[in-house]
Amino acid sequence: MGLARQLVAEGKDVVLLDIDSERIEQAVSRLDCMGVVGNGTDPAKLVEAGIENAEAFITLTDSDEINLISSGLVEASYPGVRTVAVIRSLTYTGAKGLREGLLGIDYIVNPTAETGRSINTLIDQGVNPNILNFSNSTLLLYNMHVGPSSAFIGSKVMDLRTALKTDFIVAAINNDNVLRIPSGETTIEKGDVLSIVANEGEVHEILKAVGDLEKAPKRMVFVGASKITRALLNNMRPSMRSRVTLIDKDAETCEEFSEFFREILVIHSDITDEDIMQEEQLANSDLLIALTDNDELNVITASYAKRMGVTRSIALIKQNNNYIRMARFLDIDVVISTTDTTVESLLRYLRSTNVSSVHTLFDGQLEIIEYILPKTSPLIGKALKDIDMRTKALIAGMTGPDGTSHIPTGNSTIEADSTLLVVLKPEYTEFIEALFGRDR
Repeated sequence: MGLARQLVAEGKDVVLLDIDSERIEQAVSRLDCMGVVGNGTDPAKLVEAGIENAEAFITLTDSDEINLISSGLVEASYPGVRTVAVIRSLTYTGAKGLREGLLGIDYIVNPTAETGRSINTLIDQGVNPNILNFSNSTLLLYNMHVGPSSAFIGSKVMDLRTALKTDFIVAAINNDNVLRIPSGETTIEKGDVLSIVANEGEVHEILKAVGDLEKAPKRMVFVGASKITRALLNNMRPSMRSRVTLIDKDAETCEEFSEFFREILVIHSDITDEDIMQEEQLANSDLLIALTDNDELNVITASYAKRMGVTRSIALIKQNNNYIRMARFLDIDVVISTTDTTVESLLRYLRSTNVSSVHTLFDGQLEIIEYILPKTSPLIGKALKDIDMRTKALIAGMTGPDGTSHIPTGNSTIEADSTLLVVLKPEYTEFIEALFGRDR
């Protein structure tokens, strides 16, 4: 439902097709969308859902086979409709990544691969959940929390640059789910979350100044030898894998991982064993990641690890995103949702070929997209101050054709082959894409 909610927020017409009538009824009552009860492999139900006039067909069921068959059916019968399928099994996608073009499907998303990449990025950034990166830019987005004892309370946004001695832009401020797009005169309040865009080096300096700088973990514990664990280890450098201890209760699985990933230490044990933490000295670890297929066990394990002395912990959520809110009160540093990582990948594709990254902020109230300017864009050669975005968006970063990224001013000129970081509310995405121009 997360993808449908985001698309509805953008003003898209969404029709949900599902065999579960209760699920359809619940979705229609919560979202401004239509629902049809039926199977995606039934041509009659596809027609009832309006497939003939659709721009895209997205299949997200728990069955890879149904996703493949229904997408293939639409591709064959309605070639003008873009087909997108979530495929979980490596049997179809290949062990080294995703294969596009399977059965003519336009775009394939593997949640396991997407989640593994997200966790790897998080580890490389020192397990700081407040930092987001982008595909084609050295700029980062850092969500800075203003605590009750912060020296910045009462200051103006324009004074932050002087105080922190760095170059950045505050793209948005959120406080108790109330969103503000700030000006230089905006006053910083207790409880604010400031979305700051800056170059990597500048973010590093800001993190040091506010005491939020974390080093990459030296000793890691992975709990659960799941498919996501395999994807995570596959993407790791051998030197990083040598820092990993893996715990799983299945002896055969432990043997398999031990043979395939020779750099890691594999322990055959049940993490719920009350002595495992002391016996293996796991409490001395820098990071514990709970990666089992059981959401509840992951949350409990990640929370317990922090209480036992592990520096940081991450919990994987595969089924119930409600645990994300609960985890905030359980001292868990980061919760990774396979649903959220998959939705961001889908949004990136559905937007256009010009969008290379999409991040949603503050429960979907705001987005920051990385937009590759098409060669035919009418904005090329214009200064930012001369572009009328009607207060619908903010250009927070620019990467020129030479690959150099910077924080723009009103006098910055948009060059051909540039990439822009654009902050906007979801409902303004079509307006911005029309303004910037797109390749399709």
